[in-house]
Amino acid sequence: MAKYDQQWYRDFYGRYLTSFVMIIFLLLNVLFFVSQMILGNRLTDSGALITDNVYYGGQLYRLITATFLHADISHIVSNMIGLFFIGGLIEISVGHIGFALIYLMSGIGGNLVSVYYENFKHIERYSIGASGGVFGLIGALLVLTAYERIRSAREGKPVGSLLYRGLFVVVFMVASGFAEGGVNNTAHIGGLIMGMIVCTALVLIRGSKIKPMQL
Repeated sequence: MAKYDQQWYRDFYGRYLTSFVMIIFLLLNVLFFVSQMILGNRLTDSGALITDNVYYGGQLYRLITATFLHADISHIVSNMIGLFFIGGLIEISVGHIGFALIYLMSGIGGNLVSVYYENFKHIERYSIGASGGVFGLIGALLVLTAYERIRSAREGKPVGSLLYRGLFVVVFMVASGFAEGGVNNTAHIGGLIMGMIVCTALVLIRGSKIKPMQL
């Protein structure tokens, strides 16, 4: 059987359907976006990440709700593509609970870093989006790729260049964010770092139970 025949594609993309936690998060994001379109600014204003409301108003729930809200169609589509393809790989590798921890803690952690940075710099910002969580998944992908390189080297298997390509993608995405206006790069970088930290902890705790990523 040729590697890239119809059966291969069915098996390759069909595995994402086993990542049911990722699918739940994806559906929640879509549900929130539909609610935003129905309710208008009421839902967005009540759940967006606003530094003063969190830092001085004690509205900590905004650290979570902001990760499920989006500005427009292109915003949610780009984030959901990242969530589906990267999140599916992560969940297959680290498991359902591990994936949920990485995604949620990256989104919350990225927003928390953003709040403290903006308060320190006296920046007033109104931000929404799942980008912090998605960047956390990218951070986890880098950690898992590095772990695979180490494991392959120990077993005498060929070591690929995926890690370097992943690092290039991260640098490109962060640089693109700085080049564009209205992008909360602090939350992106905070989410990226949090994803790497949580995934590293999972690798250290679970070890050989981490499944190799089938890219």
